[in-house]
Amino acid sequence: MADDFEYISRARLEYHDGYRRAYLGEVPEPVVYGVQGALRTYYGAKEGPPIASTLDHIVAAVAG
Repeated sequence: MADDFEYISRARLEYHDGYRRAYLGEVPEPVVYGVQGALRTYYGAKEGPPIASTLDHIVAAVAG
């Protein structure tokens, strides 16, 4: 890795019906962020299917 390297992350967020959709770089399908479990109660989110939160994704990224 002797060469200089620069990476710029490109992301676009859309908010729709209480969920966030993140379009990340060149990946065509968005990552959908929501809430589940105790987070749903804490934030007072409406009922719906459990969807991983940004916190879930951060923990998984750091652990992996």
